[in-house]
Amino acid sequence: MGRPEKPVNKAAGRVAQFAGELRQLRALGGNPTYREMAQSTYFSPSVLSSAASGNRMPSLSVTLAFVAACGGDEEVWRQRWLAATGGDVRFTARGRPSGRRADGLPYPMQLPQRPRGFIGRAAELAWLRDSGDTPIVISGAAGVGKTGLALHHAYTRAAEMTDGQLYADLGTHHAGGAPSPYDILDGFLRALGIPADQLSVTLDHRVGLYRTLLAERRLLVLLDNVWDEGQARPLLVDSDTSTTILVSRKRLLGLRDVRRLQLTKLSRADSIAMIITALPPGVMAAPDDLDWLAEFCGDLPLALDIALRRIALRPHAVLRQILDGWHQNNKSVLSWLCIGDLSLRESLRSAYLTLSRPAQILLHWLARTAADDVSPLPSEEDELVDELIDAGMLTHAHHGPAGLGLSRLVRAFALDIAGFVTGDLPAAAGARPADCRP
Repeated sequence: MGRPEKPVNKAAGRVAQFAGELRQLRALGGNPTYREMAQSTYFSPSVLSSAASGNRMPSLSVTLAFVAACGGDEEVWRQRWLAATGGDVRFTARGRPSGRRADGLPYPMQLPQRPRGFIGRAAELAWLRDSGDTPIVISGAAGVGKTGLALHHAYTRAAEMTDGQLYADLGTHHAGGAPSPYDILDGFLRALGIPADQLSVTLDHRVGLYRTLLAERRLLVLLDNVWDEGQARPLLVDSDTSTTILVSRKRLLGLRDVRRLQLTKLSRADSIAMIITALPPGVMAAPDDLDWLAEFCGDLPLALDIALRRIALRPHAVLRQILDGWHQNNKSVLSWLCIGDLSLRESLRSAYLTLSRPAQILLHWLARTAADDVSPLPSEEDELVDELIDAGMLTHAHHGPAGLGLSRLVRAFALDIAGFVTGDLPAAAGARPADCRP
């Protein structure tokens, strides 16, 4: 048994009543400690304890985790939670709000397609569940699965966001460049029911209205491919009811009061699980072949997804034969990791083009001269190293204290592109880093 809980504040109304019912359920379940409950829910003991404190209505995901840990009926408690939070909102079978709002408009449901067959990231998902409504920045290298993780998490929270979900891609691949916060706010405010003729012409007024709406509603906002802090800052809201998730290759270190999650490649076990799940039934594969394919793809979700789509084109092949063909062909590994409009090379190229010229030259120098572990580098290159890390071209190595790693796929890209870039870059790629500054 843990320490005795403080009495529920009866003055808190239905929040206190709901907390009391959760405590009764816990008692009927044998009074497990919150630490014991946390082991099966991925939520921390403090989050679970807070759910039954009566100080604040817990989110639906926390409530259902609490109920599951105590052996309760999750569907019954889903309805109780909806009733306690003003549950006149009807939900579809997938937990999305259905029907229309009081103003006759549909709830915004803008999230892209749910990622099917999502594998792994148990620790990262637990961290996200425990983050509450504080804005979150998910960053990492090209192809590491940032958007997939963000969407998977967003869909797990969809049911509790009773006023819907907003989504915007802030990337630079749009015609005319990256959209401005002004453009994003215009679309979001219209989706939230603000008529066009009532939209202020000033950005500050639109920001204020947007923040007011999110402060009084339960909305999930996903901002994908964020370019820089200036794009995102006007779209951040201090809200106890809504949450914002930002996805960017950069860590967006200029943003204050956000929580940051930097993704690295999948564990080998998760990579193999992803391969097993997606391999066509007719493809013959030995355990060593699965490991070889994971290594070939650098344990990157995007690379694995592309490779598995290519393998699916030969549903009765032997995986070893496919891998041997890829290995023996003289083409670069990146030539195989493309299908349709999916291309790991193009994903790496888009990150490469964000680099300054000196950082590009340093990357080429590392690709031609350094081992997988590129540490230590001269201290005068710290600024360029930080730039490469922020673009996902260098990653923190799993071995050694504060080491930096250059992945095989990034090395292949840097060596390939050296033959296509203009100017003196190929020659400079063989120079010392200190000689590469303008």
